[in-house]
Amino acid sequence: DGTWRDADPELVAQKIAAGDPYTVRFKVPPGARVVIDDAVRGTVSWDAEATVGDFILLRSSGVPVYNFCVAVDDASMGITTVIRAEEHLTNTLRQGLILDALGAPRPRYAHCSLILGEDKQKLSKRHGATSCNQFRLDGFLPDAMINYLALLGWNDGTENEIFARDELIEAFDIDRIVKSPSVFDMDKLKWVNSQHLKQMEIEEILDLVEEQLNFMDMINEGADAEKKRDFVFASTAVAKQMMETLQDAATNAKTVMGYNLPATFDELADGSEAKEMVKQGNFYGISMKLMEMHEGKSFPMPNPGDLLAAFVDGSTKKGIVEDRQTGGDETSYPQEYKATMKSMAKEMKVKGKNLFHPVRLALTGEMSGQDVPKQLSLLAMAVGDGSAVNAVAAGVVPIEARMERLKSFCESIPEEFRVSKTNAGGDKGKSEKGSKKDANGKKESAASSAAADSSSPAQDDP
Repeated sequence: DGTWRDADPELVAQKIAAGDPYTVRFKVPPGARVVIDDAVRGTVSWDAEATVGDFILLRSSGVPVYNFCVAVDDASMGITTVIRAEEHLTNTLRQGLILDALGAPRPRYAHCSLILGEDKQKLSKRHGATSCNQFRLDGFLPDAMINYLALLGWNDGTENEIFARDELIEAFDIDRIVKSPSVFDMDKLKWVNSQHLKQMEIEEILDLVEEQLNFMDMINEGADAEKKRDFVFASTAVAKQMMETLQDAATNAKTVMGYNLPATFDELADGSEAKEMVKQGNFYGISMKLMEMHEGKSFPMPNPGDLLAAFVDGSTKKGIVEDRQTGGDETSYPQEYKATMKSMAKEMKVKGKNLFHPVRLALTGEMSGQDVPKQLSLLAMAVGDGSAVNAVAAGVVPIEARMERLKSFCESIPEEFRVSKTNAGGDKGKSEKGSKKDANGKKESAASSAAADSSSPAQDDP
C-alpha cells in the first residue's frame, strides 16, 4: 500500500534494529515505462508503476525472489539472448527495471508461444511422457527429438522437415520463430523418428535396439555375446523398414517369435481376413502338406550354423533391410525355402496369394508381416542350444508347438472349407468351356457333313 515507500530512513533503521520483520522492495520511478523489442512478439511495453508497483526483491526471510536472482544472474553471466515461454513475458518488466538499476544491458528477448496437447490445452503430464528419459524408454532417438522439438514453432523457410543436429544449428534463426502456438503431435514425432531411423545403418542402432530388448527382458542375462549380437542384428534388420521407434524392433521380434493362430476355426473373428481366406479352401490342403513335410523332415528350416543368412547380402556381406530382398547366396536357406514354395505350387496347382497367404498364416500365425524365411530364422535363434533369448519373456512358440496347434486348428475347419474354391471354380470354368467347345465342334461337324452331302452328286441305287 506504499506505507513505507517514502518513510523516514531513521525510522526504518530503528524498526530494523528492533528486530521487526521487513522486506526489501524495488522503488519504481514515477511514470516509468519498460519497452522491449521481442524477437517473436514485436514491440511490447508496460506502464511499470501501474502494472507492478513497488515489487519485492528480498522476502522477510532474507531470501531473494526469482526475478531479482534472474536479473543478477543474466547481468553477471553476460547473457545476450533469452528464449523462453510466453508465460515469462510479464517477468520481463521486473527484470528490465532491475537490470536498468544495475546499469547492466538488457538481453534480447524471444518469448515463444506455449506448446499445446492435441486437445489444444497447455501441454502437461496428462498428455503422456513427462521426461526425456521416458521418450528414451519409448524408443525415440535423441536427434529425432531435437529435430521435432525445433519444428514446434520454427521452420527454415523451406519444405524440409528432417534435419541432422549440425544442420539445425546451421539453419536456426531466431527471427523465424512463429508467434502462433504449436501442437505436440505424437504421430508426427514418430514419423520424424522413423525418417531418422531410415537414414541410419543397422550397425548404428544395434546398441539402442539391444537396450529396448533388455527393457522388455527378452535377452538372457549372461548370454553368449556372439549369439546375443546376432539376435539383436536380426531383430533390427527384419524390422528396420517399418520401425517408427526403436521399441518397434523389440515388439516386432516378440510378435515374430510368438504364434497367434487360435486353436480352432471358430475362434477366428467373423469377417476377418484370416477367416475369409481359410473359407476359400486352400488353407486346409496347404497346411496338411506343410505338416506332412515337417513330420517327414522335408520342409526346409534355417541352417543352425548360418542363422544370419536371411538377413545378410550374400555378396556384400552387409545387412539387408528391404523385405523383398533375399539374403544369403544360392546355397543358403532363403533360396532353399523359395525352391520349396515353387515345388509346392506346382504339386498343388496353386500359386500367388492363394499359396503364400495360407503358408504365412500356417507358419507364423499372422496374415501379414516380414519375409517368412527371415521370421523362421529369427525363431531359430530363439530356440537353439544356448540361445540368448529369454523364451518366457519373449513368448517364444517353437515350430513343433506351432505344428501341433496348426493340426488342432485344421481338425476344426468345417468340411465345406477343406476344398479349394479357387481351383474348383477354375476347373469348373475350364469344364464349361470344354463342353461348349465340344458342342460347337459337333455342330461344326454336322454342318460340314450336311454341306458335303448337298455338294455331292446323287448316286443311283444299285
